[in-house]
Amino acid sequence: MIKGVNKRVVEIICMDNEYFEKAVLYVKSDKPDVPSARLETEARMFMEGITPVRRQEAIPLWLKLSVAAALTVLLILVVYLIIFM
Repeated sequence: MIKGVNKRVVEIICMDNEYFEKAVLYVKSDKPDVPSARLETEARMFMEGITPVRRQEAIPLWLKLSVAAALTVLLILVVYLIIFM
């Protein structure tokens, strides 16, 4: 069965996402006379709201590993002093 449907569609292309290349949004039927510019603005705001933002780590990995190594050496030194002093 084929059903005829008249829908307005907003297609967002060239999103900065490594997994998705475009999104298709269907305009609600009770908003038939909204200008295209407004629909595009609303669509972009909607997509920004559901797209995760990549955050850079506050502490780099090399610094975390250096601190962990320093704490390990300190712990070994304390244990050595307790046992042999």
